Amino acid sequence: MKDIYELLRQKELAIARLEIEVEALRVVAPLLSEDHEAGNAIRPVATRSTTSLPPVQVSKAADSFP
Repeated sequence: MKDIYELLRQKELAIARLEIEVEALRVVAPLLSEDHEAGNAIRPVATRSTTSLPPVQVSKAADSFP
């Protein structure tokens, strides 16, 4: 069984990665849409919060876990 703190750390990193990917897609989508070329682009509403995740404290035992 995995250490619960290592699993939590992995999930938090995955969430952070997905937030970055979603933000990138929000920037690129209007550029690729046909509506944008016609001048009828609808501005996407930002849903990402401006606050970052608090730092994750991981014990040395969890860091050495493969």
